[in-house]
Amino acid sequence: MKKSDIYEITIKILGIYLLVADISKLPNLLTFVQGHGTGMSTEQGSEQVNLLWVNGLSFFLLLALAVFLIAGTRFITRLITTKTDYQENAKLFADKKVIYEIALIIIGGILIVSTLPDFLYRLYNLSNANDFNSVISSSSKIFIGILTVAFGKRIGAFFAK
Repeated sequence: MKKSDIYEITIKILGIYLLVADISKLPNLLTFVQGHGTGMSTEQGSEQVNLLWVNGLSFFLLLALAVFLIAGTRFITRLITTKTDYQENAKLFADKKVIYEIALIIIGGILIVSTLPDFLYRLYNLSNANDFNSVISSSSKIFIGILTVAFGKRIGAFFAK
């Protein structure tokens, strides 16, 4: 494995992390959009519209950045590496596929562990529609984390190609 391959793996893992993090924010954004139309006072209307724009634009910006990092890995690697990086060998403990699997399991595990306490708290204190939306949002984040961990081998094999 060449030193430039390590750069490619690192860039692609960063893109995968941003993609999973952005997808996990989608339920919160959808919950916010759903709650935006109900119960909005005229005093808070402009602030909520601005917040909606900021959340929506940040979602699409992170999504575009993640896709760029994943799809443009070779282009970015060419920009940041030197000619010696393509010639210099580097020893790693595993091949690309295994590294992607490990990264996906770590990313999914972090998503599950960071969301689980909030999910349990909101489930315990479930009293109104906003709490129910938060429970749905948290459970979908946990589901995304479980999918990332469960299908880490398949997704890792896909990215290793």
